[in-house]
Amino acid sequence: NNVTSNKSCFISFKRNVVYASEYIESLLVSNPETMNNDDPDGNVRYMGADPNNYVSFNNELWRIIGVFKDIDDGTGKKETRIKIARSESIGNYAWDSNEVNEWPTATLNTYLNGTYLPNLTSDAKNMIGDALWNLGGNSTSSFYANDYYTFERGTTVYSGRSTTWTGKIALMYPSDYMYAGDLSKCSSDGYNWDGDTTNCRDTSWLRNTSTAQWTLTPTASDSLLVFRVNSAGYVGNNSYVNDAYASRPVLFLKSDVQITGGDGSQSNPFTLG
Repeated sequence: NNVTSNKSCFISFKRNVVYASEYIESLLVSNPETMNNDDPDGNVRYMGADPNNYVSFNNELWRIIGVFKDIDDGTGKKETRIKIARSESIGNYAWDSNEVNEWPTATLNTYLNGTYLPNLTSDAKNMIGDALWNLGGNSTSSFYANDYYTFERGTTVYSGRSTTWTGKIALMYPSDYMYAGDLSKCSSDGYNWDGDTTNCRDTSWLRNTSTAQWTLTPTASDSLLVFRVNSAGYVGNNSYVNDAYASRPVLFLKSDVQITGGDGSQSNPFTLG
């Protein structure tokens, strides 16, 4: 009887596990003033100038971009997973010092996944899952967030370039930056966010006021250009890949990662387990 009772308790405990994606989505839904779920797939994201989306990862401060549905691990298996970005850049690097806007062979990709990743803590490395990253681009930058989201997941690329890449660490998309802002107050396209300061650029916590930041998205009409988020707040598509800009690692946690503590504030970030 004791064995049966213990087994029953164990099964009950396992059923009550709340994964990080479930916890964060529930938290956002209950605090709609910090939630954006307007992208075409209804992914749930943190928005605002400084929401409580801080998380301790690799013994550093990172931030939760949001909860994303149907993330492919590269094998066709799709799950709901949390996407996080390092709170600060790891430094200014060229996107590709060989002057090719092809992410699978980019020198920044090689650095992030070949040098930076192996030096993370063992706990951090065990929490990162492979993901299929979309590499669709465009030729101009005067788009709204939903337009960016759509073409990022499309197949318009410079001749011969890849449309997807499977791996662990990449960069944010232009749409990530824009959806982190309060779009209910912003009527400008990404290229003109610098002119709408209080409603667009100043409501996105992903903005860096000191330096431009690389994104993952290549320019489709040129072999040398990539989209960036400028320190002034606008999204541009004309940055040369061998220029050095802030490089902010972005990744998807595995689906079984849990929130184990914290309230998401900078002084008491979420902890993971």
